[in-house]
Amino acid sequence: MTLLLSCSAKEQAPIETFSFTAYLDTIIQDWEGQSIFIEEYRKLTGIELKIIQPPHQQYMDKLMVSFAEKDSPQVCEVLPEYISLMVSRDIPLPLDDFIADSQYVKNFDSDFFDSLRAQDSKIYGFPARDGGGCVTYIRKDWLDNLGLEAPETWEEFYTILTAFTYDDPDGNGINDTKGYTDVKSASEDWYNRAIMLNARVEIYFKEGKWIDGFTEPAFIDALKRLRKIYQEGLADTNIPTNTTFTARNRFISGDVGIITYWGNHWARNLLERTRKVSGPEVEIIAIPPLKKGYYIKRVAPLLIITKGTEDPQRVFTNFIDKQYDKSQIQTLFTYGVQGYHWDIIDGKPQFLTNENDPYKVPFTKAFVPPASVINDWDQEMEIDDVIQPVIKVLNENSIKDKIKYGGSYYNQYYLEIEKELKPELISRIINGELSIEDGMNLYKTRSNDLYIDRILKELNREE
Repeated sequence: MTLLLSCSAKEQAPIETFSFTAYLDTIIQDWEGQSIFIEEYRKLTGIELKIIQPPHQQYMDKLMVSFAEKDSPQVCEVLPEYISLMVSRDIPLPLDDFIADSQYVKNFDSDFFDSLRAQDSKIYGFPARDGGGCVTYIRKDWLDNLGLEAPETWEEFYTILTAFTYDDPDGNGINDTKGYTDVKSASEDWYNRAIMLNARVEIYFKEGKWIDGFTEPAFIDALKRLRKIYQEGLADTNIPTNTTFTARNRFISGDVGIITYWGNHWARNLLERTRKVSGPEVEIIAIPPLKKGYYIKRVAPLLIITKGTEDPQRVFTNFIDKQYDKSQIQTLFTYGVQGYHWDIIDGKPQFLTNENDPYKVPFTKAFVPPASVINDWDQEMEIDDVIQPVIKVLNENSIKDKIKYGGSYYNQYYLEIEKELKPELISRIINGELSIEDGMNLYKTRSNDLYIDRILKELNREE
């Protein structure tokens, strides 16, 4: 079914009104021209799209509540750790038949589809983008001010943390900076690689089996490193509670000189925003992982269509499939609206400045960052020269996570273990409330109460 409108008013045929609601997290926000995006989508498809976008930190909580409401969404962006729970609650439709009949996404290879399949071999969510990952960013101008080189080992990294804290790297005559900041006690694996090195916090896939990284010896060593820099005052004191927003803003504001953050359009965002605060001399580099370490490419957020959706085929075709059309819809979902988000400048498509952004920096994406496109679309817009080396560092030094599909114990207790228990214990250990030994013993007791062994057996299909 083709719903694109002709450019000529005379050729336009009346299109019946059709609408659906999409619950999205990473789409551009109101202050970034979301309403203009929606209007352009209507012009291209004839469909009235309603977007619901809760605050980022509350997104999944709000989404899960929405399914109990009368007007629940038809399309949702879902973090992969929630997809198994949603399947258990019979929320998403299987997408296999839609994919088989699709115009665009059916062309992905079989390995790609196999990576998305649940334990019943069905596909319930489709990624809109590459999952990406985080890299460690360092203020190179601070390194230069202190005559230091980018670190390659933990020992060199620790030396830089000390210098960034006590040697006045910004040259303002005051020791008012810290070496390092992180997100919520480094309790999510992709944010904490400079400290974790080869350790993992979460349950992860290793050598053909799901294991609990929190209980491995490498994690004990990582906890010692994290506790050391925290208690010595080399790290942001707020890391036990930092959100992504507060952590990156401490870097942008010049409070800290090192952060591990997303290796995509955020390379440009961090540079431009930090320059607005601290001046044009700011330089930021992404470093390869320290010796023995690695970066992680996560599973991307997944798009699902909910059961009870009116005409799910039409929704799939016009919201999921056409995002890969290498034409008008993919352009819209990647760059936004021409003349507002981007335009042709000096013969080349380029992002425009977002006048509503307090930093007055260019747009970087609409929904899918240009560097995160997963089909073979030959984009006309060149990947930002600030972003290119960051992507190279990430791609050459990362492993790829796998999507998790468990059973009843996983669906009931996994999120409590990963989102509540582990962050709590990490925080209590690094601030000295618990010794590492006591913290690990407490984890063993409480995780057993939350059926960690049954969760691992379900993931490994041992029961």
